[in-house]
Amino acid sequence: MRVGSKLYIICTLFLLGISVQINAQSASFMADGVGDFVRREQLIGKIDLGHSLLLQSYGINYQALDSLLPNKRTGKKLRSYFKSKEMAFEWLPVSTTLQYNSDHPYGWNSGSMIPSAGFEGLVTGGFLLESGKFSLLVKPEIVYAQNKAFQTFPEDYSDAYWASYYQLLNRSDIPERFGTNTYRKILPGQSSIRYNSGVLSVGLSTENIWWGPGRYNALIMSNNAPGFAHISLDTRKPIQTPIGSFEGQLIAGSLVSSGVAVPDTNRYINNIRVYQPKNEANRYLSAVTISWQPKWVKGLFVGLAKASYEYYADISGIADILPLQGIIKSSTERNGKKASLGSLFARYVMPEDRAELYVEFGRNDKAGSIINMISDKGYPSGYVAGFRKLFAQKKPNQFMELAVEVTQLELPTAQLIQQSASWYTHSYVRQGFTNQGRVLGAGIGPGSNSQLLDISWVKGFTKIGLQFQRLLHNNDFYYNTFVTTQDYTRHWVDLSTTLHVDWKYQHVLVTGQFGVIRSYNYQWYIFQGLNYFNNGLDVLNLHGGVSVAYRL
Repeated sequence: MRVGSKLYIICTLFLLGISVQINAQSASFMADGVGDFVRREQLIGKIDLGHSLLLQSYGINYQALDSLLPNKRTGKKLRSYFKSKEMAFEWLPVSTTLQYNSDHPYGWNSGSMIPSAGFEGLVTGGFLLESGKFSLLVKPEIVYAQNKAFQTFPEDYSDAYWASYYQLLNRSDIPERFGTNTYRKILPGQSSIRYNSGVLSVGLSTENIWWGPGRYNALIMSNNAPGFAHISLDTRKPIQTPIGSFEGQLIAGSLVSSGVAVPDTNRYINNIRVYQPKNEANRYLSAVTISWQPKWVKGLFVGLAKASYEYYADISGIADILPLQGIIKSSTERNGKKASLGSLFARYVMPEDRAELYVEFGRNDKAGSIINMISDKGYPSGYVAGFRKLFAQKKPNQFMELAVEVTQLELPTAQLIQQSASWYTHSYVRQGFTNQGRVLGAGIGPGSNSQLLDISWVKGFTKIGLQFQRLLHNNDFYYNTFVTTQDYTRHWVDLSTTLHVDWKYQHVLVTGQFGVIRSYNYQWYIFQGLNYFNNGLDVLNLHGGVSVAYRL
């Protein structure tokens, strides 16, 4: 039996123990404001600068929240049946998340919640059990989505347009709509079982993880997709060395397909069917992230993240089982049957100025290393860059926050666009870098660009602000499809204004938002006419959401 198959069997048995279904996992961390609150507190000196905050998960955020906002414990001691030692038991926060889109899906980084129109909800709760060096975190989730019908890629587009669209559909597993019925799932969520010893921890988990400095997008790992069953080796705290401190995580996991059929599979061009059936087998994922804080520059963190994925049947040896891409090339990789991507990143925290500056730069076809980033010209690259500063107000502990983040996933050259080398896609492993039909990295998706500005008032956990965003949808598809016909006015652009609020009252944490989104040339659609600048299909969409967590 292959090592990859053994891993999958182990993960499956674990999931069977804590969930009634194993065909989906995960969710968002807590109330969405928790991770941002933890990171913001570091800027004002309440969290040690020794922590990079470049690796996030539910468990990490929960521990940090308890240290910042102490909560009366409802845990108790239990007598162990196996040893004389006692076991600690604690209820985890009970939370619910609701969201609504009036016209079509909008938003990302929602974990197990799907892109949908109409109402959608998630309910979760659980417990933490600790005994000696072992810990068991059980936090299942229930997800329901109305999943209303909405306008998808237009049926009246020409066969040539559909053929270009299928270059994306045939190389990725990113459905526009998850079936035609209401969506219901019971998921294992943010669950894990771990053995903790010293600075290291090893475990089996379905938690979401987030790698890198981006606040709204991350190139390699984010909570945009459902979490996947994985074995991991983690640092529990920074490892001190003569040249500085290190943090990291090594994972091996299993990715599954969405199971959602692609649309309009019976189109032909020159008697060739544009739809190409995929190999629906599960994929093996190996990935690693490492961050380093040089001892000579306080507040600076630099690191890398890289991942590779292939079908289990194609695993050829240790070079495929471990994330050794860029170091050792396996026969699977040489034969084009293994996909890789990676990034380099940096975060610089300036507590004296209550500010941070960060950047992540990556490649879609290579592991993250300095050589891979600079050795070729015209490669599939992308980046996330951002800045945030807190301005002190007259009243104590109150600040105005200014934040900017820019994400660029559009391919840099026309040749790459014609080769369909977009982020998170692959010509052989044709589900791409996805799990359960959602991208594991930046939620804006292949070929898209985003510019975001946020202005907020903050006091502790409380935050009230306005967010302005421009989202350019899949410009790789646009240039591959419409430029040859000289349709230069079809860019699909979303302009959004969102009011968001984070609020705490005693044991209750609330995160809410309400946004107005204007989609210009929705689905790249324009109305045909005699004028060059024809009107496009412009759509108004209302997006709202609220997450409430009660700390028992």
